[in-house]
Amino acid sequence: MAKRRTDWTGVFVVSVTPFDDNGDIDEPAFRRLMDQFVADGVQGIIVAGSTGEWYTLSDAERLRLFELAQDQVAGRVKLIAGTSAISTRDTVALTQSASDRGYDGAMVLAPPYALPNERELLGHFEAVAGVGLPIMAYNNPGRTQVTITPAFAEKLAKFPTIVALKDSSKDLYALADTLNRIGGDVAVFCGLEPYAMAMIGRGAVGTVSMAANIIGRRAVDFCGHLLAGRYREARPLEAAIDRLYEAFYVGGYGAYVVIKACMNLAGRPGGLPRRPHLPVDAAGLDKLRQVLAGIGALDGKARAAE
Repeated sequence: MAKRRTDWTGVFVVSVTPFDDNGDIDEPAFRRLMDQFVADGVQGIIVAGSTGEWYTLSDAERLRLFELAQDQVAGRVKLIAGTSAISTRDTVALTQSASDRGYDGAMVLAPPYALPNERELLGHFEAVAGVGLPIMAYNNPGRTQVTITPAFAEKLAKFPTIVALKDSSKDLYALADTLNRIGGDVAVFCGLEPYAMAMIGRGAVGTVSMAANIIGRRAVDFCGHLLAGRYREARPLEAAIDRLYEAFYVGGYGAYVVIKACMNLAGRPGGLPRRPHLPVDAAGLDKLRQVLAGIGALDGKARAAE
């Protein structure tokens, strides 16, 4: 099979999964969120990724999210399914389900907790690639304790259906090496937006954006300026995104919890986190209000400020 090429570029927002007071998926809020992302101008939406708390979802819930997103988005932007799992068998099954539903692709981590060696990891991705759906491999050593090195990325690039790589490693030297090795064959995306200017300047094609959950249009404009080489115009937007990322761990909460709190403060349907995560407390919310006020995103003003 010949190597596939992809037209994936720009901002792919990695969506939260809104939960209600009972810890169930808030389906109406999720549908509103899909419409919001389309209105923001994103090029793609990633469903049930890490920001979507996939690790708290049952397989049935993930499949329901795939169904809801597909129905609501209705082909307006690209849809990528988060199909990561600890076992290869489960990852393949979820990826096959996304393929059967007509998704544009799947995003796949190295198996968390399993700590696979290189041969095992290569076999894992080979099995997932065998489904035939375009795959965005995801390098996030902070969450998996496994690194997709530049040399390993070069091996992944040989699989015809591995068409993209999301990198959240924070290692710019390794990223430069990866881009030099596979940038002509695989679409490399920045997974942490404070690194986007450096990565896109070296050949990355876009961002997998957490910030777009909160300040959608500005996250889109930021990436657009970078891709067009308009770095001066991008800088004020980068400063706002940097402020958000600095706040993502306020009060010792994880980023995915804080993103939801910020969304709710900005008038967007973030919903609640699912246990074991807990909502941000009052002191943390006060700090987040200050951050959001400072970038013009408080109390539903995000759209007006964009």
